[in-house]
Amino acid sequence: MKRSNKHSIGSLKRQKGVAGIWLGLTLIPIIGFTFWAVEGTRYVQEYNRLGDANEAAAMALTIQHDPDTSKQLAEDYVRSYVRDIDSLSVSYDLEHQLQDDALGQEEFIQYTVETVTTHKSWFSSTFVPSFTPQVRLSGSAVAKKYPTYLGDNNIDIVFVADFSGSMDEKWKDSKSSSNTKIKDLQLAVNEVSAKILCSNIGKKTVDGVDKAVCLDDDQADMADKLNNRIALAPFNTRTRELDANGQAYAVSQLRYKSGYAPEVSTYDYEEVDWNTWRTYTQFWLSICVSFCDNSTKEQAKRVAHVMGGGSYPDTDEYIDYSLTVNDILNNKYPSQLTMYNVMDVSLYTGYGLRNNAQFYNIPLTDSLEEINKIDEMKANGATAAFQGILTGTQLLAAGKPKSTDQDEQEAYQNKVKMLLIFSDGVEVPDPDILKNLVDAGMCDKARSMIPGLYIGFIGVDFDVNGIEPFKNCVNDKATDIIKVTNLTELIEKIEELIKNGSKTNGFTKLY
Repeated sequence: MKRSNKHSIGSLKRQKGVAGIWLGLTLIPIIGFTFWAVEGTRYVQEYNRLGDANEAAAMALTIQHDPDTSKQLAEDYVRSYVRDIDSLSVSYDLEHQLQDDALGQEEFIQYTVETVTTHKSWFSSTFVPSFTPQVRLSGSAVAKKYPTYLGDNNIDIVFVADFSGSMDEKWKDSKSSSNTKIKDLQLAVNEVSAKILCSNIGKKTVDGVDKAVCLDDDQADMADKLNNRIALAPFNTRTRELDANGQAYAVSQLRYKSGYAPEVSTYDYEEVDWNTWRTYTQFWLSICVSFCDNSTKEQAKRVAHVMGGGSYPDTDEYIDYSLTVNDILNNKYPSQLTMYNVMDVSLYTGYGLRNNAQFYNIPLTDSLEEINKIDEMKANGATAAFQGILTGTQLLAAGKPKSTDQDEQEAYQNKVKMLLIFSDGVEVPDPDILKNLVDAGMCDKARSMIPGLYIGFIGVDFDVNGIEPFKNCVNDKATDIIKVTNLTELIEKIEELIKNGSKTNGFTKLY
């Protein structure tokens, strides 16, 4: 009997259909596992990267400690570490605990960084098990640093000191000191300098070679004091330089406009020999404007126009502020004609005494004896702190080693570099010059040319809170501009500013 295959064929077709269904159902978890394996690995990696980014950002923010740029810096770190970010939210929290010896508290600066990122999933389906279309990752990190002060670091510091006539007056509260303000400033500079510079230099033999060593009692607590340096930049309406014969010149570190008011004279400001004109009186200047020979007459016309019948050769309308800032490190002595000898001056005022020893710049030195020469200097004249700031910046920048020795360059880079400015009143005759220089970026330019530069200001019996140019010049308006009213405060605040300026990163760690 012949057997029928119709039933077998139908059964096979039905089995193939069921197998297809089972295969389809089996592929769903297989595909799902594949999605999870690929995308899961991706998100694990992204999560780990985000953790690394948070830690790196927290460390960077703590080391830099600049709240104005912290958020952007943290975002930059996260974007550098984590890929394929759809959206990013970064926040940080700052905690700054000041040192309190009474409570046994160390100073620390702590940053907490919290980050949330969202990412578009590569594989997302409502049918196959997979991640949602968008996945949210979050993480946080905490870093803390304990600042140190000087420690193993040496220091270069310039005292930009007001030697105007008002500094020769007593403190408003005369009971606080029998001295004048300038005398107490001299005492304060000497006392602070004695702590920074070595006063007892000895010798020891190393490998058969005599080597200078500092034998001061506090040397063990500091970096080698022989490598510390101090400079002086005294000012009234200008600073002073001494030539080889000991002649003092009132030097302007300003630059002046070229081609300004050409109808007045064929001479520009910087083409006038201002030293020659110092011996003229206003009367003879006016005579020369009309009756001198052509070349001299042209100079006289420019001088008369600059001074406008007054007695100050530095006037706002003639100053090239941008050029002055860009040329900040170039000492104008002796190359510029804008300087003048302080002897036999009749035309100008504000420069102080006709005395070569009234005051003068002292470059960076490790000699306490050199700095003690401040005791011989006298206060007299008007006030132009901007001249002291410009000069002080040059004196500080001149301390950079000229050699290419790597160790020497590294030692210099690690040095603390500071300008401490002292003044007892507003700028005379023109307070706008200081304001315009600061607005033009004078102090910011100094910091960019001398990396790590710290600028602090002390008002000597002078309320500085309302003086915006000084506030805009210092590093921190809250801590780096201070008023003092007596010698004790003066010494304390100088040391406080040195502490602020010499604060280093110390050591930083994650928590």
